[in-house]
Amino acid sequence: MEEIKFTKETIEAFLQEKMKSGNKPETIAEYRRILKKFQKELLPEEVLRENTLQQWKNTMQQEGKLAVRTINRRLAVVNQYLHFMGERNWQVSCMPLSDTAQTVLQRGEYIRLLQAAKQQKKEQLYFIIKSICTLGLHIWELPQMTVDFVKAGSGVFCGNEQERKVVIPRSFQRELVDYCKRNNMESGAIFRSQRGTNIHRITINAAMKQLCQMADVAPEKVNPRCLLRLYEQTQNQLQDNVSMLLMQYYDKLLEAEEMMTGWETNEDPISAEEKSAAGQRGKIRNC
Repeated sequence: MEEIKFTKETIEAFLQEKMKSGNKPETIAEYRRILKKFQKELLPEEVLRENTLQQWKNTMQQEGKLAVRTINRRLAVVNQYLHFMGERNWQVSCMPLSDTAQTVLQRGEYIRLLQAAKQQKKEQLYFIIKSICTLGLHIWELPQMTVDFVKAGSGVFCGNEQERKVVIPRSFQRELVDYCKRNNMESGAIFRSQRGTNIHRITINAAMKQLCQMADVAPEKVNPRCLLRLYEQTQNQLQDNVSMLLMQYYDKLLEAEEMMTGWETNEDPISAEEKSAAGQRGKIRNC
């Protein structure tokens, strides 16, 4: 068989079979979403050929936008459809989960989470996510995000018998000030439940998971711990870049001082080495 049908009718027949097998409604909804996405991206003619699924796998790998678990989930669903249609030989293997890097949230995925929260008009969740990833906050520090702290732009956070100074970047501070004004907050914590209490970790985790589908981010990457890890990773990268710039500046400073006070040298060791290498190349060319 060179091709098989991939139409609305065959998809629904497959999903009906899955429902009879005892799959939950939310699982059926996920299957339908994945199959429609597959159809939209690769099957304008409503037919499936032998190498079509492999092409989709290659495309998702090359784009590098999705977590390996997400790609594997999509492949598994289409593989099940192929089995249902009697074409098991067209199935493709899933990608190996080689290490914990698969659960590391990437900067682009974080941006998609913020965009999804904004599109769904989940303003408080947007600012909770951004506070964790911009300020490096733990969940238990969120109650210390007060109106006074936002207005001041900095403050000392206490917890686990330790104190640390937290400074809000100016662009984020403007966002937070506007958020407080829109919600008529004049004092106290800026993140509260509808009953006015501190928001529980479980509630925050559940709310974040609801963004995964729209943001196209693997659920295992969306939690406060992964956001905090992204903050730490970003800070380390910035510090490495700053350290490199400082070393370059320091080298230039020393060179300038050496020109004024340095002991005389016969030749720059680097230049001498380069000249030696150039001489060797000249001998080789003359041979």
